[in-house]
Amino acid sequence: MQNMLLVQLVVLMTGFSLPAQAAPRVPASVAIRLNHAKELLGGSFKKTALKPNESASELSGFVTATTRKFLPKAHLKNAKGISQAILEASTEFELDPLFLMAVIQNESSFNPRMKGGVGEIGLMQIRPSTAAWISGLYGIEYEGEDSLYDPETNIWIGAALLDKLRNQFDSSSRLYLSAYNLGPKKLRQMLKENKKPKEYVQAVMKRYLALYSGFKMKGDAKLQSSIAWKNTLSLTRKIASARN
Repeated sequence: MQNMLLVQLVVLMTGFSLPAQAAPRVPASVAIRLNHAKELLGGSFKKTALKPNESASELSGFVTATTRKFLPKAHLKNAKGISQAILEASTEFELDPLFLMAVIQNESSFNPRMKGGVGEIGLMQIRPSTAAWISGLYGIEYEGEDSLYDPETNIWIGAALLDKLRNQFDSSSRLYLSAYNLGPKKLRQMLKENKKPKEYVQAVMKRYLALYSGFKMKGDAKLQSSIAWKNTLSLTRKIASARN
């Protein structure tokens, strides 16, 4: 009480007024996630299952728990490091970590030992030549092909590649996701021929929206209803087809 009276006295004597109380700050990781979600979803942003008043700890907890759910049993010991890499790389490159998880789920089903048909390796299915290029651009430690079997290294290089493509394609999610899958050169050639790749974008966005819904509903049984699933698929197709 005495402190409050002293403050009031100072205000009266000096003529200064106290600044208005600032609105609560949104944690940086949450703000980044929501900004990227708006970029990914465009006009459909308000129709999605956004979680109101989420906190950084809620987001971190969901990423960690979902990573453990997706990982093969043989790799559960790496769950903490993988989830931390997802969160940190997402913050560094201003990506929604749920989006990064959707790409990983689509590329490798969270199997760090996955190897693709044309030499893609690890969680985000990175080719060694691409890894050497991106790691050099971004200063990421890379010691050759075997490094891509390290899940944390793989995530950092994959996230950096998405950042590079995002810049190249003016933050058009449909285009930089397609470029991640096809390569920028092939994508540009397809665009010249007036071809619009959609399948990969739809596959990733379907997983992204499912993660979004899971984060908000925390496993609510309603998410399993056919109506909710059909709505998700419809929205996914709309996003994939839009001119971002």
